[in-house]
Amino acid sequence: MNVADANGLLPTGAIRSADGEVVVPASRRADGSLRKPIRIRKGYVPLEEVPKYKTVGQRRREQEAKAAVDATVDELSMDTLSLMEKREDAVAVKVVLRPRSSAKRLYEERGPSQEQLAKDKEGVTSMVETSGASTGDDQLQLKRQLTRINQQLEEIAKLEVVERGALSRQEKQKVEKKIQLQQQSKEIIAELNGVTVTTSTTGPRPKISIGL
Repeated sequence: MNVADANGLLPTGAIRSADGEVVVPASRRADGSLRKPIRIRKGYVPLEEVPKYKTVGQRRREQEAKAAVDATVDELSMDTLSLMEKREDAVAVKVVLRPRSSAKRLYEERGPSQEQLAKDKEGVTSMVETSGASTGDDQLQLKRQLTRINQQLEEIAKLEVVERGALSRQEKQKVEKKIQLQQQSKEIIAELNGVTVTTSTTGPRPKISIGL
């Protein structure tokens, strides 16, 4: 409120003259006519600044509305502060823990999925089947080789009862391979039984021609 000489405030557009009076200086109207200076007496309050009359009910409603607004602002401030504190705590926890990748964290929380377990099981089964098939093929090949060697030894046993002079050159060569064939037979039998056999200094077991 602009009251002349109250707390040193002056009405809008007014000035204090050299003799201490408060006046509104002269001015010109829009039509060019001169507006005389206006002296403002002490204690004057402009009409637009005069407080409007309000009934008791109006004043009570205004007070209640103001109290409700203040309470809402206070509650909102507390909620906002609490939310900010929670966010700060969450950020601090994230910084300290340094969260792992989502995929790894999900794997650790839930464990391996059924699909992953099935793949692992298939891989193990495939390895076992492959190993079993390879072992079975090796044993079958050894058995066939042992059968051929035994057949050759039987042929040699028959030739040994014949006089050496009656044998052909090819038959003599076959008889000379008897010891070598017997050694091979022992090694194959030991290998089929799962026994490690130390080979002779002559090197690995040579392949013997099966032709008779």
